[in-house]
Amino acid sequence: MKKENIIEIFLLVLVVASVILLPLVIIKIDKYYLARKFPKNAQVITLYGIAKGGLWTQEPVNSFNYWWKRFKRAEEIPIRDDGTPIFFRITSTDVVHSFAIPLYRIGPYDIKPGEFTEVELKTDKELVDTGFLCWQYCDKDHEHMKGRLVILPKNEE
Repeated sequence: MKKENIIEIFLLVLVVASVILLPLVIIKIDKYYLARKFPKNAQVITLYGIAKGGLWTQEPVNSFNYWWKRFKRAEEIPIRDDGTPIFFRITSTDVVHSFAIPLYRIGPYDIKPGEFTEVELKTDKELVDTGFLCWQYCDKDHEHMKGRLVILPKNEE
């Protein structure tokens, strides 16, 4: 076998391995980052804002599935009221949104496409069921961009 053929085969294997392994490495890095960023017992809620259809979803949204997948609306998000820290990681997939939880005077925070905004739910009050919403007009379906935080009873945790 010629030296050029060996180099070509090596480069082909290298390119194929990169195409297959790079997405897996990126996914693992994100999980590694989350595990180190927040306290161990924290409740971390990731939300993706989509103007098309006006919804918040907890399903990962990316440039591949944005166009064809029907995402499940995050209408009710269960929250444990056990004293553990609660964090929201919020991003937009298309336009600038604005996230707010009015009852707890959280936000509005600008949510830019492709950037995660991290918000901690801090309150001295006892947690109660409440709504969250998009505060800024983003699309014709803007009025649908809302949901509820549902506090789980202590015995359901």
